[in-house]
Amino acid sequence: MYEIDLTQVEGALRRSTSLLRRTYTESPAGGGGWYHMLETPPPGATATAVALLAFHAAGEKPHQLTDALAFLRARQLRDADPHVDGGWWTNTSGERPVVEATAWVIRCLATLRCDSRPDSPDLDRAVEWLRRNRHPSGGWGSFADCPPRTWLTCLALRALVAAAPYDPAVESGVAWLLDQRRFPRAWGAEPGATPRVAHTAMALTTLLAAGADPADERLRGRFDWLLEHVDTGSLDEKHNRVESTAVRLPSAGGGEIWRPPPLMHYALPVAATALMRHPRVPEPDVTARLAEAVHRIVTDQCDDGSWPNNHDMNVTLWGVWPCVETLAGIRALPLARAADRVVWAEGVVVLRRGDRDRPLAAALKPLLPARPRPRPLRWARRHWAWVVFATFGLGGTAGLLAGLIEPKDLALGLLVPVALLVISAVMQRKQAEP
Repeated sequence: MYEIDLTQVEGALRRSTSLLRRTYTESPAGGGGWYHMLETPPPGATATAVALLAFHAAGEKPHQLTDALAFLRARQLRDADPHVDGGWWTNTSGERPVVEATAWVIRCLATLRCDSRPDSPDLDRAVEWLRRNRHPSGGWGSFADCPPRTWLTCLALRALVAAAPYDPAVESGVAWLLDQRRFPRAWGAEPGATPRVAHTAMALTTLLAAGADPADERLRGRFDWLLEHVDTGSLDEKHNRVESTAVRLPSAGGGEIWRPPPLMHYALPVAATALMRHPRVPEPDVTARLAEAVHRIVTDQCDDGSWPNNHDMNVTLWGVWPCVETLAGIRALPLARAADRVVWAEGVVVLRRGDRDRPLAAALKPLLPARPRPRPLRWARRHWAWVVFATFGLGGTAGLLAGLIEPKDLALGLLVPVALLVISAVMQRKQAEP
């Protein structure tokens, strides 16, 4: 059996939220929040939204929510250009609104359901920005003029699913991800790229959030690809820790090179979040890998509540968020499904799967004390006097019935076994005395 200690999970979540409380900083423009390098001010829109989501996922009231919303409201762009109005920029995007920031803020506002507050940013304008900056192919790049990428398409879809789940853009984004001409085996950073664990897991989780069936044939093989390639010995993929790219944009001078904000990927927690939704999750190979992943996440957590950053020495929010999301998902994982039977025993809860014909006794057997196997030779050695008495008695009775011996001979023959039986009883009583 594979175990996940929810006490350890809960402790890891509490240490992470304590870290976020300590790293909150005020903004010179008003309000406050977080930067993705948690010990470095000033705050940014993306990290602020992600930190608020982390509190929510961990089951805690978001820290400094009023001030964080004020900061996000101040950073939301207002412009006559519909491709600018309503979006957010990162501290490294030169006040150019990008999906990397806008999608996270939309998801945060919709998930926390705080868009109706008078001090909240304008969610409707933000959703409209996301619609307008979708690529004609159905996916998303950093903004409309950028070629679509897997991670950014997933970010945009998760935002729309939270804020406007029936928006037509969701359907086109799902179709973009499922196009096997772009992603024949699993998902990479962009169409035709080498498949990666982090991108495949992110795509699977996003598609399920958008309503896809995990048993769909188009997904089952990709779940198995993920299960085969995930490395539970490391939090990230060696060649996929940071995703960077360069985009050539048209300009008056004929073109400019623009570098979108880099994306940091912690593959293992992203993969674990996807594996919780694997269509074969009750089976041993899936549950074993999931338990190994959770164990790695819990044991690799630093004392300050962060997770190691193999890219540089900074304490990064991009290590905290995916681990918090996974641990919160484990804590809330519904084990019972339709048609299952739940059996309570002392100290255990047993689920009998409704789609299996195994008898209940077989399901309970590993959890119940083992019954001692009969050991006739051991019993005979311990009760040898009774064995001798029974042998003589049965043999004498058979001889008596056959007319071979007389009753007095049977009585005399039993004297020795009776004497041995008395001696054995006396010896056992003395051995039992203290």
